[in-house]
Amino acid sequence: MAENNTLRLVEPNAAAEDPWWQGRQIWQLVVAAPSAAFARLEAERWALRRRRPVPIGNESLSMNAGFIDAKLYHVHALPEGAGMRLEDFEQEPVVVLAGPMASKASA
Repeated sequence: MAENNTLRLVEPNAAAEDPWWQGRQIWQLVVAAPSAAFARLEAERWALRRRRPVPIGNESLSMNAGFIDAKLYHVHALPEGAGMRLEDFEQEPVVVLAGPMASKASA
């Protein structure tokens, strides 16, 4: 783990009804990363690693879980005293706080 990492809270920035979600699952995560930008990238990699695509027709799969989109997710430092320590992230840089939650936007 990089020495300059801090804990970042990645949480939804849009309402579950917002069509911008486009059917994506909604998560709240804590990510160990040196900056908000790196936290977004790490969260995106985490989501893509756990994705199990199920093709239904001839649609192409999106390789965008939404974490890199500022309209969908806000990233900021985890508040002091939140109960998590950087040492807790030695094995995996992402911890799930909530999710998956379904977006409620209709297509």
